[in-house]
This record gives sequence, C-alpha cells and structure tokens, in this order.
Amino acid sequence: MINSIQRFEDFVQRIMEGSVGRIFRTPIQPVEIGRRLERAMESQKLSTVEGPIVPNDYLVRLNPEDLVQFADFLRPLCNQLEEWLLDLAEERGYGFIDLVRVRIVGDSNIPRRNIQVEASIAQLPDYDPAVEAEWQQTQVFRALEETGNVPPKFLRIIGGPLPEQTFLIRQKVTTIGRAPDNDVILEVPEVSRHHARLEYHQDHYEIVDLNSTNGTMVNGRPVTRSPITDGDRLTLGTVSLQILPYQGPTHGEQSAER
Repeated sequence: MINSIQRFEDFVQRIMEGSVGRIFRTPIQPVEIGRRLERAMESQKLSTVEGPIVPNDYLVRLNPEDLVQFADFLRPLCNQLEEWLLDLAEERGYGFIDLVRVRIVGDSNIPRRNIQVEASIAQLPDYDPAVEAEWQQTQVFRALEETGNVPPKFLRIIGGPLPEQTFLIRQKVTTIGRAPDNDVILEVPEVSRHHARLEYHQDHYEIVDLNSTNGTMVNGRPVTRSPITDGDRLTLGTVSLQILPYQGPTHGEQSAER
C-alpha cells in the first residue's frame, strides 16, 4: 500500500512541477481524486465464487473551473489513476472483469471544489488508448471554452510567515484569503478571511482588495484595484506573493502512456 501511494504521489509531483521549480497547488489535489476513486471501488465491491470483483470503469465529474487546473496533464493523470487502482486491487486481492478506465469531465452542476465519481463493472471491448486520449482532450477543450480560455499564471509566496508555495491561476476570478472556501488559502491572522481576488479581463489580470483589514499592495503601493503583470509583487497583510509566467509539463510528461 505504501509503495503504490508513494508512486502515485511521486508521479503527481513530477507532472506538477512548473518553470518556477516548485509544486503548484490547485483547489482540488489529485490525491483527493484518487481517494474518491478508492472509496467508489470499495463501496461497489461484489463477492463472487472466484473472489471479490470491483468496478473497472470510473467517471469523475468536476466543476469546469476545477478541471481546467489539470488541463495540461489530464490524460497522464487519468493513466496514473488507472495504474493506482490496479495496484490497490492487486494488494487487496480484488479482480476486474475488463481493463480499468478512468475519465474526468467538466460538469457545471458540480459545485466548486467537489468531486463526484460514478463507478461501474463493465465490459470495454472497444477500448483504444488513442481514442481515449482524444476523448479526454475534447473534455479539456470544452472546459477551457466554458471558463473563458483564461491564460494560466503562477502565484508564488515569496515572503512572510508562510512557507514558499506556488498556486496555479487559471480562472476568470480567483479568491484569496484566510477562509477555506478561497481558491488561494493564506492561513495567517494578518490576512482577512476574504482578502482579495484576481480577475481576468480580456488580456490582463487585475487584483481587487475586498475591504481587507490590512490592505493589499502592488509593488509596495496600496491599491483597491490594480492591473498586474508578470514579476509584480503583491502584499496581502504580512504575506508577499509574486505573479510569474506559467510553463506547463514537459512533452514527455504530457504524452505519458500507461
């Protein structure tokens, strides 16, 4: 068990390393998806004379705003989730009736930061990896269009009481604050519960202060609303952050096959 989980986490770390050289965080972490798949596998286990049988076909539904966070490596992530489920089943003595398939789609009916999993025991006689990859990429294109094709950026913590972290920004509106319902959570007392938000307008980002207690600054200047660009330093309370250009996974990571 430890080995399979570690392999999964190592893979996620590898594909989520960007040009800033740090793992970037998203509102939904891949390990959360893996745990939901594991729960679905266990909850629909069937006992047979030949041993326990578990679902082999999984459909994960995310809000499109959450799905686009994985846009550049969604198929490799699905492949690795499939491998992880195979490892879990082998370790627990479970069987499948056919190949294991994981698909991830955007669904606007799913609330932000929620994960819905549908699992079934099914024959997959026409499974074709190339067709699956094309189908999954179509889901990515749909989610990107639905969310406005916002160009991604990195937001990195560079100073203050929090450890250095990097967040992926890829929505029209990204909320920042201390409360857990924010997209970027900064858990320090000097940051308001809902401190600021990043907004994308046509061809640029802006930061908007949400009447925070300790204010928001851009390059040392207090602002209520201000355009921002790569390299700008943002200060929220005692936390300093920097906007950085985004670089997706390498070609090899994008084309990973199971």
